[in-house]
Amino acid sequence: MAKRGGVVRRLLVPSDGSADSDRAVDLAKRIALAQSAEIILARVAEPVAGSLASAGGEVNADAYDHFSQSDDAHIMGELRSLADTFGLGSLAVRCLVLHGPIEQALLDCERQQRPDLVVIASHGRTGLARLALGSVADRLVRDGASPVLVTPRSRGIITTPEHALVLLDGSAVAEHALPMVQEMAGRPLRRLVLFRSVRKEQDRSPATAYLEGIARRLDSSGARVEIVVDVAPDVRESVEQASATVDLIILCTHGRGGFSRLRHGSVAAHIMRAVSKPALLVRAADILDTE
Repeated sequence: MAKRGGVVRRLLVPSDGSADSDRAVDLAKRIALAQSAEIILARVAEPVAGSLASAGGEVNADAYDHFSQSDDAHIMGELRSLADTFGLGSLAVRCLVLHGPIEQALLDCERQQRPDLVVIASHGRTGLARLALGSVADRLVRDGASPVLVTPRSRGIITTPEHALVLLDGSAVAEHALPMVQEMAGRPLRRLVLFRSVRKEQDRSPATAYLEGIARRLDSSGARVEIVVDVAPDVRESVEQASATVDLIILCTHGRGGFSRLRHGSVAAHIMRAVSKPALLVRAADILDTE
């Protein structure tokens, strides 16, 4: 299981060779440099039997082994070429070729490698394209143990996250994101905006006092801390507007509901579908499972 407490020493970064995936790799690289962390580049190989059948090839043991070894070597070569482009001797990079259904292969890899953060693109070729509907990310958040940073499909995505919007609602569940916030403050985050949305004006004062208390806990974090309380009838629209001036959104998801909670108004799900900023999702199922 991934280490608790927000420590970031190892990043798992699935890559499929697409432009969107490459941007996720760039973002992971910046975080890894700031954290002096290791990057694990991983790619899930296409099922060999399906590739042979679509190419009209005979699916027998010898053909299967030959094609599998050749395909793995090709993928490993691409991953190593990607790692070479980093050009940074101080950054440790490992490359892994995975097999099986993409969601399960990544979950198995996460359990074996125990990363402190998974960075994945929301769009890509083949299997990763399904992330647009929450399939891969939903499995990683619901069944995995590590926080997941999802990058959206965007030509203008920021690859050096410096300004983060931290979503809080006054609950202990939401505060499960704070250890990760503290770890990344100053490395690379230089500005933290603690944000809370309330529905009534009379709730503004207690919400402000709550955020001020959190801000004091982050005073020595190495980042400039601001607080924002917005009075709005729809928290999703409020978050969408607040995200316009930041590079990254950090929040705690409500555990095993995953992104399917969109139909129930999940802020996390809305962000994944409507907000064009990377989102770092910290899972809080450990609390919810005991309730």
